[in-house]
Amino acid sequence: MTSNTRIERFAMTIMSLVVFGVLFYLAKISPGVEGGMDSYNHYLIARFSWLHPGELLLDQWGKPLYNILASPFAQFGMIGVIVFNILLLIATGWLAYYSALHLKFKHAWVAFVLSVASPIWFGNTISGLTEPLNAFMMMLVFYLFVKDKVYAGAIVAGFLPFARSEGYVIMAVIGFYLFFILRNYKAFGFLLIGMVFMNFLGWIVEGEPLWIYTKNPYIKYQIESTAKQENICGHGELGHYWNNLYWMMGRPRLWLFIIGSILLIYRYIRDRNDETIRKIVYLALGVYALYFFIHSWIWYKGIMGSCGYPRVMVVIEPLAAMVMAFAAEAFLNWLDKLFKGVKQRIVYATVLIGAAIVMYYPYKIFGGRYPIQISQEQELFVEVADWYNVQNYDDRMKYFLYPYFNILADIDPKDTDHFIELWSFDAKYAPVGSIVIWDGHFGPNEGNVPLEMLENHQDFTRIKSFYPDVAFKTLNDYNFEIHVFERTGDALLNR
Repeated sequence: MTSNTRIERFAMTIMSLVVFGVLFYLAKISPGVEGGMDSYNHYLIARFSWLHPGELLLDQWGKPLYNILASPFAQFGMIGVIVFNILLLIATGWLAYYSALHLKFKHAWVAFVLSVASPIWFGNTISGLTEPLNAFMMMLVFYLFVKDKVYAGAIVAGFLPFARSEGYVIMAVIGFYLFFILRNYKAFGFLLIGMVFMNFLGWIVEGEPLWIYTKNPYIKYQIESTAKQENICGHGELGHYWNNLYWMMGRPRLWLFIIGSILLIYRYIRDRNDETIRKIVYLALGVYALYFFIHSWIWYKGIMGSCGYPRVMVVIEPLAAMVMAFAAEAFLNWLDKLFKGVKQRIVYATVLIGAAIVMYYPYKIFGGRYPIQISQEQELFVEVADWYNVQNYDDRMKYFLYPYFNILADIDPKDTDHFIELWSFDAKYAPVGSIVIWDGHFGPNEGNVPLEMLENHQDFTRIKSFYPDVAFKTLNDYNFEIHVFERTGDALLNR
């Protein structure tokens, strides 16, 4: 190890500690998290998975790998899963650095900086989202392929869908690379190990021979939404993600990405047998391009439950960083040749200034959000919790669909003797005395329970209503308000 390498790694270690400290501090002073109810739901699944392992560890909405790996952190509360995500961000940066080293980049540390300083990842780290885990795993796959550990890389890639469903898209590119470019048919077979193993595990635990298919919530949702000819979030423009790239990446990183993409394509056309170029083109730029296009397309078509969230791009941000690092490497090598001897200080000054700008950009874009506040919806649910926690409803059956309230009221999401999610509510079977907490966001949308149905039902009585101080609209233009109903009659039960 050279002295320069030691200095680089020491600097990256200090940078890692600073990134951890800053994000941890921002998490501690933030009442809320990014990712909305998805973050809280992922946290609840991970937290209670030790009490209900058969139901939750392999839950495909929560994502089995996330449920398993995040569960020890979740026992420390929401801050635990946030720490998990911070560690994933830093570890991904180090994988980017070691990948760049094996690709013979003279300035490999730049890959670390570009990976860690992703605005969209920075903006979604304080959350319970699964994107950071998928990004880390994708970078691990890239690193293994760069080190020519093809079989290990193929095996890890086969588990990507169990960190996020988009893993299937990534597997398609890796499968193409293995089958048609490397012509390594054995490694292509290894790509299927993860799916076979997880399906077998799901079959044993949940008794579903085709567990991957039958327990996939997105497939089920797509079938149901196709029948209804609707997507709960609607749809958007095909260029939605493209139009938001400048702030998802940050302008300095975006320009490096564009330049790096052009350089890579040019180099690939000129010499497609260059192993370094082939790896970056297929496993970084290729995966990025297909993933980006698929998400753009499903949001444009309004399918697979897509809501056009920019955060999904966190998954491929480390790959974008490798493309950027390629451009930065070409630029810095040019500067090295242009300025020699004493003038090389100009190179160092340029690099430090550039790194400072890149590291500052995430805070410039997202810094105004900190501390992260809870939403207007959550504020109203705090009022509901203050009321609920002095009632004597612990032994009653509760129906609602708002994960944040599970946390406020400390309700186990899988204690089906006392709680069932609203989308499984059936008035016919709700016991007398049961409580329904209906809200304007999830009630008429995901829960598919119109307020009028409860208001007009002879067996249900409204016992409490909560309204925000200033009225506001929620998903699909519904007024956000919360109404609590109690089953007081038993006309249906006696039929």
